[in-house]
Amino acid sequence: MTVGIAELRTVTALVTPFRDGTMERSWLNKALDRQVRAGVDGVVVCDVFGEGYALSHDERDRVLAICLERAAGRLAVFAATGTNDTAETVAMTRRAAEIGADGVLVTVPYYSKPVPKGVIGHFREVAGATRLPVVLDDDPYRTALDCGHALLSSLADVENIVGIRHGIGRLEAFHRLPADLRRRYRHYSSDDSTLPMFLACGGHGCISALGNVLPYRLAAMKVPAAASAGDLSFRQAQSLLVAAEGRWDAAVVKAALAILYGTPPEVRLPLVEVEPEMREAIAHALAALEGQPVFSQALA
Repeated sequence: MTVGIAELRTVTALVTPFRDGTMERSWLNKALDRQVRAGVDGVVVCDVFGEGYALSHDERDRVLAICLERAAGRLAVFAATGTNDTAETVAMTRRAAEIGADGVLVTVPYYSKPVPKGVIGHFREVAGATRLPVVLDDDPYRTALDCGHALLSSLADVENIVGIRHGIGRLEAFHRLPADLRRRYRHYSSDDSTLPMFLACGGHGCISALGNVLPYRLAAMKVPAAASAGDLSFRQAQSLLVAAEGRWDAAVVKAALAILYGTPPEVRLPLVEVEPEMREAIAHALAALEGQPVFSQALA
């Protein structure tokens, strides 16, 4: 990894390409190459946008290994290893470390709705099983559980829990974080709709799905002047989110990639490909970006 965790600002939540039901290595390599050329600091593989929940253990291992080999130290490669089972999460985290991941993204346990004591125990077990940097994924939109200040404070003594990924609609919650928690952790947003505001409020960076589509625009967000100015070009790129009409998942991202690069738009159930009407709206949003220099760079 060429970028230390303290310098990690722009990270793409990389989608996993499929063709005829099988993970497509050549398209994965191309996707990784675009991120390297754009100058993003890292990628996360096998998270919700990478459809990690729909991958077998062998497929997850292969995706991580392929990206590490292709990246060759030019950017950081984090693996999403979190599940709602602590033992399984520990095993997957150890496996990611064996393969060579630069760090792991671990979600708050979902579905079982554990009490805070259980969540704290979960993260202590996982972090204690590895020396890798751990980024805690706090996304109540998907887990129905809000970490809250007390829980984050209870984990502050775990040295390798280094960062928090704040999920959709969490800008206000981040803004309310006490100063000591802001200093203790690195803070990343996964909400592309509020990213410029998140950075302007003191966030350190992002783990962005939109970075799949326009990685050059994402990479530019690491420049303080661009972030503090709100970055008009990134805001224009957010027209893709409007075109998606509230749907923001791997299928939408893959539809945009199919239009731009011919990447297969295939997803695995329970996701389904976007309807023709939404694909047309996405195409119009991309066409509106075509005159921007950064759009031409993306297609290079």
